[in-house]
Amino acid sequence: MPSANNQNRKFVGTIVGESTSREFRLALDHEAVREQDIIAVDATLRPTDGTASPKQIRVWAKVQRIERLNPLFPVEAGHELAATQTDPFDTVLSLSREMVTAVCQILGAEPLDGGAGGKLDHLRYPPQPASSAYRPESSDIARVVLGELEHKKDRALDIAHLSNRREVDVKVDGHAIVTRHLAILAMTGAGKSVTARRIIEELANKNYPIVIFDPHGDYTGLSEVPGLGNRVRRYYAKFPIFEEDAETVAEIINSLGYELTPTMRHRFDEVFRAAKMFLTDDKTENQTRIGWLAQRLNKPEIGTVFPVERDMWLIAYLAEAGEIVKDQADAAGEQSLTTWGWSGLANYTGTDKRTLEGIKKRAYATAAALRRMEDTNKKIAAIGATPLPTDRKELVQYGGISIVSLAGYTGDFQATIYSIITNDLYDARVRDELKLPVLLLLEEAHNFAPAKADTPAEQRAVAATRQIAQEGRKFSVGLILISQRPSRLDETALAMCNSHIIMRMVNPADQNFIRKVIESLGEDEARMLPDLDVGEAILSGQLINFPVLVKIKQPTSQGEREEKDAFVALEEARKLYGVGRANNPNTRRS
Repeated sequence: MPSANNQNRKFVGTIVGESTSREFRLALDHEAVREQDIIAVDATLRPTDGTASPKQIRVWAKVQRIERLNPLFPVEAGHELAATQTDPFDTVLSLSREMVTAVCQILGAEPLDGGAGGKLDHLRYPPQPASSAYRPESSDIARVVLGELEHKKDRALDIAHLSNRREVDVKVDGHAIVTRHLAILAMTGAGKSVTARRIIEELANKNYPIVIFDPHGDYTGLSEVPGLGNRVRRYYAKFPIFEEDAETVAEIINSLGYELTPTMRHRFDEVFRAAKMFLTDDKTENQTRIGWLAQRLNKPEIGTVFPVERDMWLIAYLAEAGEIVKDQADAAGEQSLTTWGWSGLANYTGTDKRTLEGIKKRAYATAAALRRMEDTNKKIAAIGATPLPTDRKELVQYGGISIVSLAGYTGDFQATIYSIITNDLYDARVRDELKLPVLLLLEEAHNFAPAKADTPAEQRAVAATRQIAQEGRKFSVGLILISQRPSRLDETALAMCNSHIIMRMVNPADQNFIRKVIESLGEDEARMLPDLDVGEAILSGQLINFPVLVKIKQPTSQGEREEKDAFVALEEARKLYGVGRANNPNTRRS
């Protein structure tokens, strides 16, 4: 219910000039308000049929722009003073007759005696000129910002406070986030990862299952949060070679090693299929095959020091084994490989032997490059990380947060891993094999769902993202897109996000793109984007009752790679590792 104590109201101005049902202008008391402040005007609404008594309402509005003008200090006088380098206060010009006016956007109205519960109705008749505007009490502002969420507090997420009124907490609708998708857009350093971690922690308090695709290791710190540690699971991603087709894997070899010739491409399909069928579900049979492979290649470390898995190394091993049995005319070995799935090997010629040698060298080079990326990924995923499960449904647990580390991989590999996991989870929800809902969080979304997809991997990632954005709500698969370059983000995916948290944005192309795609963002809010402070954000869309300027609250967790003062880090390294100052010219002996 609105507070009725008029003594606590702070007068801010009077309505002047033309007033409409959408906006009005205020003659302001000096320094009474700031842009984006929320104010109120009491008004009387008379029924059109004349049968009922007039209704007292409170009209809520937001200060969009403040204009300051001194009509007695003309532009010409200013130029004259500047040319003569004269201080205006040394003249007889009037400097005290300033007119300060605010342009205010009407947010809606509610009964002055309460009863609306924070829900604002559309105003269909303008407030009366000469009406007084005032600053409402903090409790009333909090109630109106919360809106209908006041009666659904089980889904409210406490993520911010009003930027101009720090005492007013701003809670957003978690249901809107997890079902109708959220976009967090900000330039580097504006606070988008901090915002994401705050939302994640709030959702975790409500036990909502979350899967995070983390390309830089920004979210590993979640495991250090008290109460979350045992619920956060970190995974390092081993690239799933055999979940791709032979043509895609051949392109991987071309990009990481050196290019396959047309002849090699022709035979590669058969080598790939042979490697794909080499391992079975029978452990005893696998031991027999692996033992044969180690002996044939004269590499006893295979299967002992280096386990044989469904990866690029297996393709290289099979190519080398095929080369050896053809070179040595080993009929028994040829028969074994044929039995295990290498059809057509008996028809290979001497030329094919050299082709297999070329495939072998390229596959080994690619396997080594992939291992380097996997080792980097495993290291960044941090101690305690486990391999990505083949059954993707294991990523989704009640109250659980799964962090899939993608760091260390190049862009195409990250996009491929992301699209495979996303498609698996979505398909499992569609088939009702995955019983729990899930929220997918995609950091650096413009690299996974770019506006212009140049490679097959990017095209698949865009398709996966669009599918979730367009159809995910039907199957309780939500999406959070985080990007520092929204103009490079797929427009369809962004347009399907019904809630937005927009932070500082300086790049003109990004600003224009946001204006174009996000309908709930007003022009005045868009103009503010370059001037927002770190941590400030404009909330708009279905997660909030109306767009507001807020300061995001700090999360409990810290990013794994929070930026530190470079010189502080240097001195810490010197003390930690005992590095001397022998190379400092100021400490050398003469």
